Amino acid sequence: MKINEHKLLEMKLRPIWGEIERARVECKGFLKELELTDDARDALCMITSEILENAIKYGSFINETQEFTFKIEAGKDGMLVQAWSPLPSAGIVENLRRLDSIIQWIRSFQSPFQAYLERLKLVAGQPLEDNESGLGLIRIAYEGEAILDFYVNENDILYVSALQPKLNRERTV
Repeated sequence: MKINEHKLLEMKLRPIWGEIERARVECKGFLKELELTDDARDALCMITSEILENAIKYGSFINETQEFTFKIEAGKDGMLVQAWSPLPSAGIVENLRRLDSIIQWIRSFQSPFQAYLERLKLVAGQPLEDNESGLGLIRIAYEGEAILDFYVNENDILYVSALQPKLNRERTV
């Protein structure tokens, strides 16, 4: 982990679930140094968890020692949470279409709250053995009040980001 004068937390993580908790702990410490409110820290740590869970779940890693990058940056536009993970060579187009359709679906509602409620209705109707709620990205938009985006570079690395602009209004960074 490194924190520098540009108000940036950057970590290299391994694709194992325990790394999410390690990142949450570092996230809380970093955000505390920035003197953000408890609510703002909680929201950004939730965003961190969801972004990292998706990076691990959908990334294509050679083994558990391969690392991927995670960053939180305080800037003039707000707080930016980012993760990069390698995509699998097989099914890359389908995975990207799914990600794009989820983000576009969230944006199709007048507010993220409406998307959240609609997704909760769908989850309530799922069989109990279905472990995929699909709420992670919607939680980022609704609970975290963040703007989601993604792109893939020429090396098939998926970059997913969440910009939380509201914090910029609470406190100038």
